[in-house]
Amino acid sequence: MNSQLISLALVSFVVAIDNALLAGMIVPWTPRQQKSVIITAAGMALGMVQILLAIGVGHLLQQLAFRIGATLMLTWMCARTLAMMPSSARGCSLWGQVWRVLLYTVVGNLDNMIWLGTELKSRYLWLVFFSTATIPLFIVIALFLSAQCERHRWILILGAGMMAWAAAGLILPDLRWHQMAQDLALLVERASAAAVILAIGFLWRWWAAGRATG
Repeated sequence: MNSQLISLALVSFVVAIDNALLAGMIVPWTPRQQKSVIITAAGMALGMVQILLAIGVGHLLQQLAFRIGATLMLTWMCARTLAMMPSSARGCSLWGQVWRVLLYTVVGNLDNMIWLGTELKSRYLWLVFFSTATIPLFIVIALFLSAQCERHRWILILGAGMMAWAAAGLILPDLRWHQMAQDLALLVERASAAAVILAIGFLWRWWAAGRATG
């Protein structure tokens, strides 16, 4: 296996773990058996969507409307994640929750989907292989993290921060993990933009809570 394939494999595993963190935040306080069905179905759908996004994301990023729409959606999702409570999934059907997990995971981890696309190098069969092979890893970690979210609310803040970071990546020039030490100015700029978006999420949550109690 050459270095490009190893790089694609490592990125696929990192993306699967990040996907699991986001997915795990959406279904805490859901019965265990129902949660397993939701995560498994979302994981299988996510594998297919990830393949399509990695292949076509370069074209999407050239569209200003896509960048603006995705940034606004990520900011809204950041606020929703910060406000998530045990009652947030009530009234939502099983497949409605599957759709919600899929939407939050794909959009919330869009920057890593872009990263995966840049590592693809036209190795489509390997992309299909790694996207499929990491589904069990996604399911196990998502279920574990979902259980932890029920006990530790700070995980929700971490997930909201991931969405803010992804939104900042759509506004500013792209930054790869291996380039961070070489371009600290861009790293600080992106971190600052993510902090502002996260702050907007907190303000949005505070405003929504005020309206609910008022």
